[in-house]
Amino acid sequence: MPAADQDIFDLNLSWLLKARELARLSQETALVVLGIDPAMAQRIAGLSLRELNVIAHTGVMLFHPRFPTKFWEELLSKGNQSPVALQFQTVLLASEEAIGS
Repeated sequence: MPAADQDIFDLNLSWLLKARELARLSQETALVVLGIDPAMAQRIAGLSLRELNVIAHTGVMLFHPRFPTKFWEELLSKGNQSPVALQFQTVLLASEEAIGS
């Protein structure tokens, strides 16, 4: 397996494992943190480790940046912003997205 493929597998598996953990602990948290819908959270929560491995081996990224380019431009231009302010801004944007505002 080429290194890039291994990196994609590792990223996919890490994301899937975290998604399953969050969905099992709190579906609402999974919706906000991961930006997935309730049906996806419920489906991921029920996957076995074997199923997660199969999905992770697709060879393509299973997730992508969820915020618009404008947010990323603002984020990158504010390099001196405090971590707390950045976290607050990001959580607000994720919450708005989750409730459909």
